[in-house]
Amino acid sequence: SSHFGSRWAAAPLVCGSAARPSCAAASAMAAVSGRQAASPSPFDTLSSEEPEYAGASGAGAVGAQTVGRTLKPKVEPLWRSHDAKAQKSGKRSTIYWVGKAIVGEDRAPTGTHAKGASYQGEWHDNKKDGYGVQVFPSGEKYEGQWGSGRRNGQGTLWAPVGKAQKLRKVYVGGWMNDKRHGRGTCFFKNGEFFQGCWNQGKMHGEGTLRYASGDLYVGEWHDGQRSGKGTLNRANGDCYEGFWLNDKREGSGSFFYADSGKVFVGEWADDLPKAGVYTQAVANPEQAGGVQQTSELPPVRLAEPTEVLVDALADVRHRRKAFRAANMPVQRLFSDEELEALRGAFDQARRPDGLAGPMELQALCSLVGTDLHIDRLRDVLVAAGFDPGEAHGELDVALSFEDFLRLVAVLLDDEDSLEVGAAAGIDEASEDDEGSDL
Repeated sequence: SSHFGSRWAAAPLVCGSAARPSCAAASAMAAVSGRQAASPSPFDTLSSEEPEYAGASGAGAVGAQTVGRTLKPKVEPLWRSHDAKAQKSGKRSTIYWVGKAIVGEDRAPTGTHAKGASYQGEWHDNKKDGYGVQVFPSGEKYEGQWGSGRRNGQGTLWAPVGKAQKLRKVYVGGWMNDKRHGRGTCFFKNGEFFQGCWNQGKMHGEGTLRYASGDLYVGEWHDGQRSGKGTLNRANGDCYEGFWLNDKREGSGSFFYADSGKVFVGEWADDLPKAGVYTQAVANPEQAGGVQQTSELPPVRLAEPTEVLVDALADVRHRRKAFRAANMPVQRLFSDEELEALRGAFDQARRPDGLAGPMELQALCSLVGTDLHIDRLRDVLVAAGFDPGEAHGELDVALSFEDFLRLVAVLLDDEDSLEVGAAAGIDEASEDDEGSDL
């Protein structure tokens, strides 16, 4: 006891500004209580923040103090925690965007602000993703699905109307990248509505449009216009059934006139009937009784009505060939299997720049089943609406894959016309032979 007392008397444990009892005294107290093994005194173990000075002095004591010091925990910068909170993910309450300040003509603030926007819904990676409701500065409201910060999926769009800014439903259906896409119904401001397929914000595919006048169109659409096969039922009872191109009647079709009960079946061009048959389909409702006959006129008929009609139809189709080949969607010109086969042949024959010149076009046409010499190729190009030039006495033209498809369509149409003409010539020759036999 005296030995430990003399050793620790010169070097007491220091904690702050107050001195602790010596280790010898603490050990003696623990021995008396009999609980030294079970409950060691806190003074027996030196704190890591309080280095032991026993047996050390001078520079050695300072070095021991430096080694035993514990560094303070690193505090994360405040901006980092705020930035983490700003990264929106999951469900959130309504988030508002303040409208921009309105600047006058003198570029000075007017003290007013434009309307702001708000969004309430789901987020992912700091972008609107999932289900949410967005109110735009224009007053429009969208409720539906989002993806990568844009309207993607099913959703409904409203627009404000009138002074009261009452919301009117504008569109219900599919969206892709903030544009109407897929099946959906659109309610136009003038009372018209469209129900059908959309592609990149435009009516495309099968669809039905009811006009404000009461007319109803049911059929195909392309790039926002009536193109393909469709039926137009007018409010007055008239009805057209046939083909359309660029929102006009183009091709074969029939038109029923409700007032007269007549029907026209034939070829249409630029929304007008050009050649066909005009007959009385049903009794004329305007004629309640029989028509009084005052005189008899000899019947006047064409000597060869069928030949006249065939020639007239062929003439209309020939004159509209280039226009139809240049404007008709390629999906109507060829089937999917034909498009795939023509694509493979074109990729094998095309030049490195992706285009096909005169030699490549001749080789491709031979694959279709038609051998074209250079003069015939020039005529087909002109008929398809292309302007082939000449360089060093040779044909200078280069067509893309879509242009090549339109060229093939004209070529096949010419082949069909030649076959029809040849068949008609054979029939006429056979009739002449029968007449000579008689």
